[in-house]
Amino acid sequence: MGPRKRRHEDGALGDESEAQKTGEKKVGEERGGMRRRISGSNKYIGAHVGIQGGIWKAVETSVEMGGTSFALFLGSQRSWKRPALDQKAAEKFQEQCSLYGFDPAHILPHGSYLMNCGSPKDDVFEKSQALLLDELSRCSLLGLSLYNFHPGSSLGTITTEQCVDKIAGAINHAHQQTSAVVTGRRGYQRWAKAAKCPGPPGRQAGGGHMKEDRGGKAETVH
Repeated sequence: MGPRKRRHEDGALGDESEAQKTGEKKVGEERGGMRRRISGSNKYIGAHVGIQGGIWKAVETSVEMGGTSFALFLGSQRSWKRPALDQKAAEKFQEQCSLYGFDPAHILPHGSYLMNCGSPKDDVFEKSQALLLDELSRCSLLGLSLYNFHPGSSLGTITTEQCVDKIAGAINHAHQQTSAVVTGRRGYQRWAKAAKCPGPPGRQAGGGHMKEDRGGKAETVH
């Protein structure tokens, strides 16, 4: 009895053993197909994916679910201080993005929920400012240019103007050292435009509507 036959995607029959032997070639073809399909798409759809096991795992997870765009955290959400992002891990992330055809414009890192750059508490503000700089530095290392985060809240103990001033100061402080990354609402808007998604409804700085961050206090808070 000869080797079992299997039907390929083009309808032709072939030996299963031969298909197994050429498995690596087929994987390469599928990856190339993914790249072509993404580049020719009018919309880019994905999910917020995890980075457990390595930050490059976010790319692999998105590919497995058929995503053409994705969001991710850049580190643990439970700690203010995290191990530095390994250079080799960052390079592998970029290699995976290139392999599967993910454009940086279609990848949106999300900031830590610990941050409150508008906090009236000095210790929280200082930690938030430092964490924001760390997050943008990670974006740069990963070759990403967009960053989305919840800038902060007044906690009802300072005015909205004071809260926005703090947020602007933290953003400008980070941008002085990581100028290539677009943050906040504008970062989201550029991603949404590239991915052809609707903009966020939401409320932002100081617990108010987005119009409150248009005071020109920071380069990206318009």
